Amino acid sequence: MVERTELEILTRNMVAYDVLKAPLSSLHQKAGRKQKAAAKTAAQYIEAGDVADRVYVSIQETEQEKARTLRQGINTFKEAHPRYGAKLEGMISETRTQKNNIIQYGIEDGFKLGTQDYVRVMKDLGLSETAAHAMYGHLLEVSEKLGKASETGMREILL
Repeated sequence: MVERTELEILTRNMVAYDVLKAPLSSLHQKAGRKQKAAAKTAAQYIEAGDVADRVYVSIQETEQEKARTLRQGINTFKEAHPRYGAKLEGMISETRTQKNNIIQYGIEDGFKLGTQDYVRVMKDLGLSETAAHAMYGHLLEVSEKLGKASETGMREILL
């Protein structure tokens, strides 16, 4: 077995997390959209008077206070203080240079991550070894379909 430095292991982990993040995030977003659509359809059935015997489903009306958006706050301030509101808008519209530190990383051409790299990060995410091995191929398949499976190429993370 190849002896890897801690830095190489960390970098391989970052690439594996990046490859796995895309299909998991995509599935999360898709499930959220499907859940919302199902809830709207269920609400239509409830409003039409349908009932279900083996599940609990109802519509509850709630009230909650929400803070203004930043734009709403600025507009309210401008109405109350027109002279200062114009100054505030001018300050907001000014551009500024911001320095960021990023870490760039990737897998060198001719090398690739192994199953153990993906299993290691999935275990770190809380999966058992058995579950990680079972999911590994399926997650890479979804990642490939999304066009996100490439292990090569430069990646960046804002520090």
